[in-house]
Amino acid sequence: MSISLLSQLREMILAGELKAGERITEVSLAERLGVSRTPIRSALPILEADGYIETVGKRGYAVKKFDVDEAIKALELRANLEGFAAKCLAQTGANEKILADLQVCLDEGDEIFKKRYLTYEDEERYGEMNARFHNIVVQNCGSPPLIDFIERLNNMPFINPSVLVFDKVGLDQAFELLFRAHGQHHALTDAIRDRDAARAESIFREHGNAQMQSLFSRLLEKHPEDERLKLVTTQPG
Repeated sequence: MSISLLSQLREMILAGELKAGERITEVSLAERLGVSRTPIRSALPILEADGYIETVGKRGYAVKKFDVDEAIKALELRANLEGFAAKCLAQTGANEKILADLQVCLDEGDEIFKKRYLTYEDEERYGEMNARFHNIVVQNCGSPPLIDFIERLNNMPFINPSVLVFDKVGLDQAFELLFRAHGQHHALTDAIRDRDAARAESIFREHGNAQMQSLFSRLLEKHPEDERLKLVTTQPG
């Protein structure tokens, strides 16, 4: 499956080219995009996992409804809960395995940004790495109820940490935003290593701004009159 195809499908949903509630199938998308059904078949489960579409009937899918207010609140809630998870992990102390797993993510991110520009493939790689980084922190926080709450939020449309969409906003903006976000990955890992719970919580809460700006900058292009979107996309992060 082409990563650019997956990004294109995400963009079509966010841009309203595929409307909320619209039924979609492998055949219809393949014909519309001029590709074979094989890459579409691979992309649809990923879109479902990321909350863009939902299963309808035995073989079909439908585009999920996107509510701006609900998404803003969900992302803010996830940022607060993940901040608390980072605090718990820092207080307890991360073992060498956890720190090593976090370092693997840091190294992957450093490799992405080494050439000082992004491609759409890099954006996808970053999203996958970012999701793993978040998962390492959350899964090792030591609180099963907290883990469960965050996992439930991640199953909501567009909320999973892997979801980043910059296609028509521009890769230059994506580079600057994600480069800063990856710097927060480094700072958070240092805070966890130093068992600085307050700093770890603060960093991970602010880290949620990167995904907000990724998603809502795209929506602002479509709805320039929406003051809620303007507020979110101008937040520092």
